Amino acid sequence: MKSSEMIAIAAIAIVVILIFYFIIAKGPTKKLTITNPDASSVSVDAEIADNMTTRAKGLMGRKSLGENEGMLFVFDSAGRHSFWMVNTSISLDGIFIDSNGTVVDIIAMEPCGLNILNCPRYTPKADAKYVLEVNQGFAEKNKIAIGKSRLKLPIK
Repeated sequence: MKSSEMIAIAAIAIVVILIFYFIIAKGPTKKLTITNPDASSVSVDAEIADNMTTRAKGLMGRKSLGENEGMLFVFDSAGRHSFWMVNTSISLDGIFIDSNGTVVDIIAMEPCGLNILNCPRYTPKADAKYVLEVNQGFAEKNKIAIGKSRLKLPIK
């Protein structure tokens, strides 16, 4: 076998391994608590997406979430991190949370399937270090308020 054929086979093998890793990538689950100004609180069983692979995959391919389930995206630093809903079939609330745990924005996000050309980007109004994705309507149902509700930190 020629060395160029060996290199091509090795490259294909690496791509297949990376695709497989992306498909099975899943973060640990933690119970998170959000407290509201009226002293009420709600707990969420959230899968933690704290590395490039789990953040890139997000909730792609999932068909549903339980009532108090979600995914918490953890970024290395606060910023106006944008989200899009490619290959996602669940309507979600994106609850954007700053480094201190305060909710800074809540955005209702709609799935766009595989339509990458017409898939909107959802960007918060303020810097956030964390983004909690939950079923759409969760924030309103649980009285989560921008600037007033807080995620209990630390999460790790």
